[in-house]
Amino acid sequence: MNRTLLILTLLSAAALWSSCGSGGSNGPSGPVPPEELSLLYCRAIEQQGEMHVQWSADQPTRGEIRYGRSGYTNLVTIPVRRDSQDVVLAGLEFSVHYVYRLTVFDSLDREAQCSGDFTTPEKSTPEPIISGISISNITETSAQVTWRTDEPATSILYYGESSASDSLVRDSLAFQHGFVLNNLHPSTNYQLRPEAVDSTNLRGYGRDTLFVTATQMALWFPDTVIALGDTVRVPIYLADAQDLAALRLAVHFTPGTVEVVSVEAGPFYSDLGGFIFFSTIRNSEGRFLADLTWSVEYNGNERVGTQADGGGIVAFAALRGVDAGAVQAQFDADSTFGLDMFANMRACSLRAGEIEVQP
Repeated sequence: MNRTLLILTLLSAAALWSSCGSGGSNGPSGPVPPEELSLLYCRAIEQQGEMHVQWSADQPTRGEIRYGRSGYTNLVTIPVRRDSQDVVLAGLEFSVHYVYRLTVFDSLDREAQCSGDFTTPEKSTPEPIISGISISNITETSAQVTWRTDEPATSILYYGESSASDSLVRDSLAFQHGFVLNNLHPSTNYQLRPEAVDSTNLRGYGRDTLFVTATQMALWFPDTVIALGDTVRVPIYLADAQDLAALRLAVHFTPGTVEVVSVEAGPFYSDLGGFIFFSTIRNSEGRFLADLTWSVEYNGNERVGTQADGGGIVAFAALRGVDAGAVQAQFDADSTFGLDMFANMRACSLRAGEIEVQP
């Protein structure tokens, strides 16, 4: 199974488990909705030189905003349902009159509409104004940085550990800007500062911002001695998990030295709302693996976390000694990894103890 398909399969299992429920808040639920969807408020307002369309309804909603100077020539889609929404309209011209129409949808695809108009403010400064700096999809080695400008401008991002000395540049002019930072270090503080240059060569400066990359998870099992013919439960430890939604655990060993009797759930796994989605033991090939998932918790329709934080014994491998001598047992680095609740890959530091079968 290729890794992309595996990711989708594991996340589908976690979502299924969440929807089925295992106690606590495990998915969108609530009272029976009213027969009609009603907007509580709908407005277009200016905030710090930007135009925001805001609304709330008597049910969580997603929305579509159509707008333009004299007709609805532009479209913004908001796919996630929330109790209230605040959407910035980017790419507007200064001191221009616009009309807009908002259509919202609830979980039953019932809709409600409102419409109105607004006039954008005058430009407050000649240089580009940078706003809406966002850092998302933070993993051990990467992060996504986005921001916007009040006029078309280039994209410049300075970043680094002790100072923002490295840079990424995109010369095309745009309102929306973003880069994915790669090759970062786990558990490390980074500084960043976006800048922008417009068509008249005026430069705008964003605020200095800090973020911390995720801590790298660790998987290991201890040194173990097995008497020939005996069976020992070898604990497999997990450390530094954070909102873990799925984990593929794969170990290979010298065929004929030990027999894997079973792979069992450990307390970190079974006590935190997890379940084994798939497991297989192939003693003839010297390999076993297990796919584990934890239920994702929601606040309305927004994913807020899982119970799989921290560390402990995630599984036990029951091994029976069948041939005296050292056992070459290792994690399969290509097939052992985690996924957080947003499907971000979580790499693992892997350490295998020495296993010996004694006569």
